[in-house]
Amino acid sequence: MEPARHLPPAAAVPAPAAGLPAGGGLAAQRAAALAGGSSMGPDLTAPLKEDVERRLKARYAPTYLDVEDQGGSCDAAKIAIVMVSASFRGQSKLNRQRDVQAMCKPYLDFGTMHALSLSLRSPEEYEVILKKQGS
Repeated sequence: MEPARHLPPAAAVPAPAAGLPAGGGLAAQRAAALAGGSSMGPDLTAPLKEDVERRLKARYAPTYLDVEDQGGSCDAAKIAIVMVSASFRGQSKLNRQRDVQAMCKPYLDFGTMHALSLSLRSPEEYEVILKKQGS
């Protein structure tokens, strides 16, 4: 088993600019995801699903959020996230995924999460999906 990698000290990660929207850039995304001492920092002692939900709610204020552990009997969780948030307006799919993946990196590094599946939409994109399902 490979030893867990240690995260850099908070001082080594550049702080995001004030008022920076989610997905501002890779350095800003990482700094926000690893922010300690706030509701967005990981709590590796809490149940994984609940901690992921807590952090997603604090960072994105989603209008819809579903976090599911699809791991079955696997030792590490396989988390699927379906989330709708106004924070995703104007962001590319890739930047949305990078932002949420950066937030989940501590869980992956420490081996509490094995895999991550993401479906991330803006409210407008979600409305289009709902209309298609209704027709």
